[in-house]
Amino acid sequence: MQNINPTDLVDEAGACRFLGGEQTPVHRSTLWRGINSGRYPTPLKIGPATNRWRVSELADFLEKAAAEAAAERKAAAERKAAAERNGEAA
Repeated sequence: MQNINPTDLVDEAGACRFLGGEQTPVHRSTLWRGINSGRYPTPLKIGPATNRWRVSELADFLEKAAAEAAAERKAAAERKAAAERNGEAA
C-alpha cells in the first residue's frame, strides 16, 4: 500500500487491504460482518452510497488486536509453564 497518512480516508477496498494486506485483503462481506458485530470500526457515511474509513481507526483496531493476541499468547505460555512446574500434562 502506498504511504498513507493516519488522517487519510480509504474506501471499502482500501479498508479491506488495510486490514488483510495487499496479498490477502479481507473480503468485503467479512468486513461488513465485522462492522455489524462491532469487531471492525464503522465507516463514515459521506454520501448515499459512499463510505470511507479513517486510517487511524483501522490502525488502532490492528494495534489493539495485536496486543490482545500477544497477551493471550503470554497467558497461554504462563499456564503451560505452571502446569509443567506442577507436573501436569500440558
